[in-house]
Amino acid sequence: MSRNDRRRAHQAPPHGQLGYLQLPAVDIARSLTFYEAVFGWSGELEHGSFEAPGLIGQWVTDRAPSGDSGAVLWLCADDLYNTLREVVANGGVVHDRPRMDQRARWLVEIDDPAGNRIGVFVPARTARPQTLLTVRDVEASSRWYQYVIGLQSDHGGPDYERLLADGELALQLHHNEVEHDHGQIADPSVGLGNGVLVWFGDVSDFDGAVERATELGAPIVNAVMRNPPEGAGNGPGHRELWIKDPDGYTVVIASPDGEAWEV
Repeated sequence: MSRNDRRRAHQAPPHGQLGYLQLPAVDIARSLTFYEAVFGWSGELEHGSFEAPGLIGQWVTDRAPSGDSGAVLWLCADDLYNTLREVVANGGVVHDRPRMDQRARWLVEIDDPAGNRIGVFVPARTARPQTLLTVRDVEASSRWYQYVIGLQSDHGGPDYERLLADGELALQLHHNEVEHDHGQIADPSVGLGNGVLVWFGDVSDFDGAVERATELGAPIVNAVMRNPPEGAGNGPGHRELWIKDPDGYTVVIASPDGEAWEV
């Protein structure tokens, strides 16, 4: 048992709670890499020990991996697609399609690199908007949103882009002349950006975003203003800047609600 395990042993979990887990491994280093990448566990090679949320344990090589029989350990994940992508990228196998259970969770079984059958469950979410804009230059538009707003690229390329905010999909960009398998999205007879407003709220670096938009010469629709105006109360009590992006879409950058609290 490692020093870390001994320290944790003094913090025993409640009676009946799963507190220590031994997982069969063929290659401990490979298993460590897999569980770190897919589930965020931490581990070390000397003793083969690992630490997971609310749990410690050890990878062992003197037990046969448990395949499609016996008990199945189910691990929680935040995101279905990215978790399964990491499973495959790190030597695991995905069995069948995820299935919905009682409209509350997605369930899918995987094998880790040693062949242990592991269950993954992801809480079901309420539908959320995932805005897609058609643009003339996907890569240039992506750089603009990354620089001004602080979004992160999750795809890249000249035809299509996914942009994330804190790991969550915030915006999609699609070339206005690329059809893929769904046909052309934009009506070529109508100018891009007409009648569309893209709102980015809760921008903590509001002043920095204003500076970067000004540096790029983004056309201003409405200069920095308080919502509501001074003297009109505190709902929502933030600041806004309305500008145009490279394709003419109106973009609103708003500081967190309450940031401009009126006293």
